[in-house]
Amino acid sequence: MNMRMDSITGQRSRLALIYRAFDPYLRQYTNDFSQENFIGNFQFGKVYRGIYEGSQIWRERGGEIVVKIWEKDNPFYKVLPGDNERRVMDEVTLGKYFRRHNISLPSLPEFLGFYLDSSHGQLAVLYAMNPLDTLHNLLQKGSLSWPKRITIAIGIASALEFLHQIEDPLNPPYLLCNLCASHIMIDKDYKPVIYDFSMISGGILTDRTELTNQYVDGCHGYIDPVGARPGAWSEKCDIFSFGVVLLGLITNNVYTEEDFTSGKPSVHEWAWGEYRQQQSHSRKQNISLVHANIESEPLFYARDGIKLTNLAMRCVEYDPLKRPTMKQVVSYLLKLQIVQGHGNSLGIDQIPRGNHATGLAKKLSGFSRVMLKRSDLQPMLSCVNEESGVVRFGRSCPSWICSKIFSLYGQHLSPSKLFKSHTSLKFHPGKKLLTDGHKAIQVFSYEDIIALTEGFSEDNIIGDFQFGKVFRGKTVGKEVTVKIWKVPEFTWVECEYERRLWDELVLLQHPKFMSHPNMLKLVGYCFEGKQLAVVYDLKPWDTIFNLTAKDNFTWLQRIKVGLGCAVLLNFLQCTNPHRIQYVVRNLSAAHIILDQDGFPKLLDFGMFAGGILPERRFYKFHELGEAGIPNYYIIDGDPMECGFDVSSFGVVLLSLISKRIFKDEERPYMWAEEECKARLSVPGSSKSQCSAVNQSFMTERGFNHGDGMQITKLAMECMDFNASRGPTMKNVVKRLLKLHAVRDYGDELGVEEMLS
Repeated sequence: MNMRMDSITGQRSRLALIYRAFDPYLRQYTNDFSQENFIGNFQFGKVYRGIYEGSQIWRERGGEIVVKIWEKDNPFYKVLPGDNERRVMDEVTLGKYFRRHNISLPSLPEFLGFYLDSSHGQLAVLYAMNPLDTLHNLLQKGSLSWPKRITIAIGIASALEFLHQIEDPLNPPYLLCNLCASHIMIDKDYKPVIYDFSMISGGILTDRTELTNQYVDGCHGYIDPVGARPGAWSEKCDIFSFGVVLLGLITNNVYTEEDFTSGKPSVHEWAWGEYRQQQSHSRKQNISLVHANIESEPLFYARDGIKLTNLAMRCVEYDPLKRPTMKQVVSYLLKLQIVQGHGNSLGIDQIPRGNHATGLAKKLSGFSRVMLKRSDLQPMLSCVNEESGVVRFGRSCPSWICSKIFSLYGQHLSPSKLFKSHTSLKFHPGKKLLTDGHKAIQVFSYEDIIALTEGFSEDNIIGDFQFGKVFRGKTVGKEVTVKIWKVPEFTWVECEYERRLWDELVLLQHPKFMSHPNMLKLVGYCFEGKQLAVVYDLKPWDTIFNLTAKDNFTWLQRIKVGLGCAVLLNFLQCTNPHRIQYVVRNLSAAHIILDQDGFPKLLDFGMFAGGILPERRFYKFHELGEAGIPNYYIIDGDPMECGFDVSSFGVVLLSLISKRIFKDEERPYMWAEEECKARLSVPGSSKSQCSAVNQSFMTERGFNHGDGMQITKLAMECMDFNASRGPTMKNVVKRLLKLHAVRDYGDELGVEEMLS
């Protein structure tokens, strides 16, 4: 069978590698997507049974698979262009990572292959699984026995515990964000498998917990009314969704999209009504919401029904801090009477727990770092008032660390005060909260992009960037900047250019980036097959690349640009002190654009990594950086090291003062050395002339010979081949602020605005 194999090694069940499937084979596997093979709907499409006979090993296992198809048209959830492609690639990335590191858990799926044709919107993922039905369908049929329900609950809880317990302080845990009964497949051995990761966040993937304009909160009926809003996602959202699933298991009550459309109360709303009604009639805490038909089954214990009801209601508490952790949930489930007495027959002993699960979690995080310590937490607290019991968090503190802080300071703190202090929001259950001033981004068609740039006219071209071209554009009432990717026919990595666009959309919708003066403001984007573009709210002057050699680009303007770039890089390196630092990796004169007031803006994010983004180490080394960057960073250096950006900044700074753009074959450091030596060799010269500053600047307003010498020295230190000797960006900013030009013309340069 003709299929393209990806170069990923894996030993899980000795199956074939994750492969790239094609449409005819998907139809063959599912008997042309026949109704007999249709299982049900998931949040963004349909799920089918299939038969795959690609290998002898798999044929021996029965050959059964699950084929999940994404659909563009969705009546219940908003889907923007590129959304489903990104979701597919997140699942593929996770699946490949599972295989590469031989990670296996019974309740997580075994990825087999994928199909991706973004030009026609045809997307699919294949799982190695012998499906019976989804939990949603089985609950509607009422065909599950009580022991099977308990086994399913423990299996799901163990998978969530596994995803949540990553012991890496530099990476947040995985959050599913869309757990529901329709996303849990029950195989023919009645083992549950969570098979959809369309909204997964964290771990080795992008952290989406703090993004604005999140227009999909999860699955209707399972959405945490408090946490599922921008800036408040946490593990507690998954725990809330699990609580709804658990309520479905004990009550046979499931929620459909039609229920949501008709305005029917959700399962957790119904459960709270029933629970409070029983509370009002009973002083004892022996409330049970278990369905009457289940109570008559063998192996049902009334005490278990009461315990599961209490557990489910704790999971769907409106105050997230009152909800248990998944570790506590699993421990609670394992103490049920049916598990204590019949655990072996239920297969509970086969679920990985304890050290084994922890070891897998460390693998899954992609790192093996130490546990978070008290000393790590202290800098993240801006104030700990033990007297009043209020903790105030620094803005860099991720929400998932809240529980660890509470464990250290909990003897002094009130959980309700901790919750209110952390969110800094008033409690409004069920209310969608959007940050003021954050507008939804626009979606442009390719025809719109053509119209904005007047047919990509020569007059509107600003220049090239590493992966395409930049244009001036005009929309209703204002001028904009348009960046267009030139996507090659073949790339080494699947959706390589699309990932660059997705990363940029994530960064420019993060509150910290949206508020920074040197970051571009996003208007919208275009995603039509291979036609990729973004539109910025910027009336551009020009790029540094185009301005460098021009005489009308003055000395003070160049100082302003150099300081602005340094402030931005310092922000990137300091904004996530407890995560991997952001690195640009392709900073260059062509990637810095100036607005009409001469303030620099970072133009390209195509090689960005760290922070809320994955490391992206798979980007080809020959693509790293632009002209003039020392070869040792590209060949021997770690592309995740900040020294890479410091060196690039040194090249940009040297270009600004020398009026020179360095070509690929040139070495800026060596050129600067030779230039300084040449000037010192002139009879009558002094040390003050030991600089690489273009001599045309020496008569300009604001120029100082001492500044020229200091900037030259700073640029050369940044480009030092021994990265350990180079300055940090924080040190660079301090030294630039001491320049005579900055001190004497600070108001004119807008220094206060840069540093705000």
